[in-house]
Amino acid sequence: MQSPVSRGSTWFPRSRSFWFGLTLPLRSARLILSRRDLLLWSMLPVALTLVLYVVVIAAAQDWAVTQMETLFQSRGWETGGFSHTLLSWLGRLLVILAGALTFTFASSIVASPFNDLLAEKAERFAEPPLSIPPAGGLSRQLRLVVIDLAKSVAAAAAGILALLMSWIPGLNLVAFALAFLLVCFQFTSYPQTRRGVALGEGLRFLARHFFACVGHGATLTVLFAVPFRGSFVLPIAVVGGTLLVARAPGSAAAAPLR
Repeated sequence: MQSPVSRGSTWFPRSRSFWFGLTLPLRSARLILSRRDLLLWSMLPVALTLVLYVVVIAAAQDWAVTQMETLFQSRGWETGGFSHTLLSWLGRLLVILAGALTFTFASSIVASPFNDLLAEKAERFAEPPLSIPPAGGLSRQLRLVVIDLAKSVAAAAAGILALLMSWIPGLNLVAFALAFLLVCFQFTSYPQTRRGVALGEGLRFLARHFFACVGHGATLTVLFAVPFRGSFVLPIAVVGGTLLVARAPGSAAAAPLR
């Protein structure tokens, strides 16, 4: 039978690793706010999306008002009356609401080309520092594209599996853990793919550092679930995934994460 001391020595690294993963988004946010270049590359996609939405929403509102006036005139109703004004404001409100609900999704698409660059910028501040990936030609770039596609397919399949498992009694906790790992996997893939880490090794990373990855994915899942804040959480997740890849194997100053 295992002694209490040995059980404690086994569980302490796991709880420490889980706590590190839970608090990693806070560390990432502090790092972004303390570095101008990271803050710039984090907020640039949000700013571009905001400008795009201001233009699109303004045009959509003008279109809605024009359609409303056309409708009133075609029916011989009075334009400028209470009903016309009320419906015009309601149309504007619906356009703004639709924009707010889709802002996070649109900003994630705009941010996609910037995420890899943000992760690369964050590598300079990782502890311990990540090794510089080797330069390569066209064949290496094609291999990285294939790795990225394989990871995207695997992530989609894992997401569907987690969704199906969440409906099966008794497997709910497994589904939650799988979902948290999936979220973490999406953001640890940036530095890993740039170094040619294939799908299998990326999955083994999740297994070796299970508790840290689950903790990180759990916090990110909660943050992404908060309405209208997902676009601001995205750069935190990208930087956090980079810091986790660097820190998880451990160093001379810190033990590996479990």
